[in-house]
Amino acid sequence: MNTVFVSNLTPFAQGAWGGSPSMQVNGSQGEVLRKNWPAQDVLGRVAENFQEAQNQTTLRDRVELRLSSVLETQNSVLENLPTGVLEVYASFMQIMKVQADSAWQAVTEYRDQLSAFDQTIQEYQDMLDGKTALPEQMSLEQVQAMLDLVKETRDTFLRKGAAEVSGYLSTTQDLADYDLTNKAVSAALGQSNPLSGKGTDFWRIDPNAQDIYGEIDRVLGAVEELSQTYGDSYSALTSELKRRDDSSYFYKYDRPSQNTQVGDRPKEYVLKELLERTWWEFRDKSRDISNQLYRQDGQLTL
Repeated sequence: MNTVFVSNLTPFAQGAWGGSPSMQVNGSQGEVLRKNWPAQDVLGRVAENFQEAQNQTTLRDRVELRLSSVLETQNSVLENLPTGVLEVYASFMQIMKVQADSAWQAVTEYRDQLSAFDQTIQEYQDMLDGKTALPEQMSLEQVQAMLDLVKETRDTFLRKGAAEVSGYLSTTQDLADYDLTNKAVSAALGQSNPLSGKGTDFWRIDPNAQDIYGEIDRVLGAVEELSQTYGDSYSALTSELKRRDDSSYFYKYDRPSQNTQVGDRPKEYVLKELLERTWWEFRDKSRDISNQLYRQDGQLTL
């Protein structure tokens, strides 16, 4: 039996509908929203597709993007650096790793949400093409209206999301080009930062790219490489500090209760505000569309 998706909403969708997976809000407004089956169906489908995309990302991250083990090779540069300089470099690499991970989070959220939109669009198109059955309590006209609205919402998110993610990437570029970054990486790994001096166009997502996922993956690969570089640098620097038995550094800068550990991914959604705005706009437009369909055929479509 075909059903309407009304649960398992993402935090963004929940927030846009009053914070509840079952669309329960106060008073008559709650009754209206509970009856807005087309919009609920869209939200539920996008939420499930978004979660599926995130699960795939999490698995890939665990498998492919790992911090290297502490470097065991001898590094004469590190051995000759003053302990105070090592401490500065190590602290800075820890900060760089956290920033790179935030950029990684923004790019992956952007990609996963686009993927959820595209999967939902395909599902509605399959209904219109007769490949799958219509959801309960939705007419062909409602499916077409929701398909058009999801496409419009997707296009808006594509452009606004690219602009917001590019803000994170701009910071990533600035820090990758920073002189202290390159000095720390060079001292730790014996090589220059591989992504320094790439230029502004390299560190941006073009929403008009013919292959948007290829564009996203290009940038994501660069951010992952930076994250790996900073993590390896941090490991090498702290390994030398441990060899010198510099307990003061780990007391001041590397206590788990106060610092994000290298290798941790940010726990909060960094695009939360953008996604909440996106779903609020979707809610308002879906209500207007439902009202328009009601006026056209004289039947209550909410």
